Amino acid sequence: MKSRNLLYIFIFLILILLTIVVSYFTVLNYIKTAPSVVEDTVVEIPKGSGLSSISRKLMQSGVIANDKVFILYVMKEGWQDELKAGEYKFEKGSTMADVTNKIVRGDVELKQVTIPEGLTVKEIARLLDEKGVVSEADFIKETQNKVLIKQLLGPDLNSFEGYLFPETYSYSRSLTPKELIVLMVERFKAVYEPLSDQRERVNLTDNEILTLASIIEKETGSVFERPVISAVFQNRLRIGMKLDSDPTVIYGMGENYNGNLRRRDLKEYTKYNTYVIKGLPPGPIANPGRDSIIAVLDPADVKYLYFVSKGDGTHHFSNSFREHQNAVNKYQR
Repeated sequence: MKSRNLLYIFIFLILILLTIVVSYFTVLNYIKTAPSVVEDTVVEIPKGSGLSSISRKLMQSGVIANDKVFILYVMKEGWQDELKAGEYKFEKGSTMADVTNKIVRGDVELKQVTIPEGLTVKEIARLLDEKGVVSEADFIKETQNKVLIKQLLGPDLNSFEGYLFPETYSYSRSLTPKELIVLMVERFKAVYEPLSDQRERVNLTDNEILTLASIIEKETGSVFERPVISAVFQNRLRIGMKLDSDPTVIYGMGENYNGNLRRRDLKEYTKYNTYVIKGLPPGPIANPGRDSIIAVLDPADVKYLYFVSKGDGTHHFSNSFREHQNAVNKYQR
């Protein structure tokens, strides 16, 4: 009789175990195959969120049906410390396994922003704010972070001007101003470093190359003219002639520039005013693109010393001051 009772208990325990095993595989199969997301849904997981808060947010957003099952699944896989913050888009028909895997991979929803060539740091900050990427004030504050400048650009530079490469960048909603600055400087280095073998062609330091490239960027939007304008400026530098570049005057005026450049402004001293100072300004006046950098490294083989706008986006180039004055009279008076 006693042995029969033990047999019943044994069979009962086996049945319980089988039930648990069947339930486990049923739940696992449900997690992996049953659609969990009923419609496309975007969910923001804040930084520092733990497993419990993430599971609650997913359930409240309708991405998962049961937060407890989600927690058990994550712990079973050992992913409790692998869930990444960010903005996620979960598509209709995704399973709980799909949802979990996406968060573990950090497959966040990415947006894009394009930084045009030739913008100053302040103009980039304003654009980023208008596009909803980061706050203008926060971006400006981070660009003035001396520790970050030294960390990314070395001890000899004191500004990011010229080193925030104009490009189309993909970013997540959780992007910080510092992360974006690091991304832009790394992109600059990726573009600039392969050009290192061409630097010996010009008698300029890296910062001077970027400075001249930024002036060229502001002087013309015509790609084919940039090597010619580069030659004009380098010809002037070679003989000790002032650059006389309007964009340098405007940059030096800062907030005092109201859109109207007056003759007296050309005579007002700033360390960037190339009508007053000899040589290049102390640093870039904008953030140049690759074409302007290459124009500095590979200027056109011409002897021009002057150029004047023709009013159609291109310029007339001259060897002598007399010829230049005739061009000014023709195109601007």
